[in-house]
Amino acid sequence: RRYLRETLKMANAEDLNRLTSCSLVLLGHIFLSLGNSRESMNMVTPAMQLASKIPDVHVQLWASAILKDLYRLCADPRENEAFQMHCNFSQMLLKDHFQASQMPEHNLIQWTEGSFPLLVEPTPTST
Repeated sequence: RRYLRETLKMANAEDLNRLTSCSLVLLGHIFLSLGNSRESMNMVTPAMQLASKIPDVHVQLWASAILKDLYRLCADPRENEAFQMHCNFSQMLLKDHFQASQMPEHNLIQWTEGSFPLLVEPTPTST
């Protein structure tokens, strides 16, 4: 925890938002696993706010999972809202992953032998 707090101080000093938000979420996760829900909430809430400014959906997904657990443990009525937020971030990442897998460049990932695959741009469909 001490090293994470030092990382957090350095990230804040250098205005490294992603590192700051990741450090906050990780500290929140650690505090939650130690049973310190108040400190966990104090870490995860600003992490979520910062991650939404960047924006970083991966950090938001991680933070929303912790928030959901915190609210459940505290019997807070915001648990359903946090659950829905977590589902939304998860769906956004799944949609993004699917769209990326449909890109012609994705063929390069699966290319293991033979000639270099052609990158053909898909023709736009009219709606």
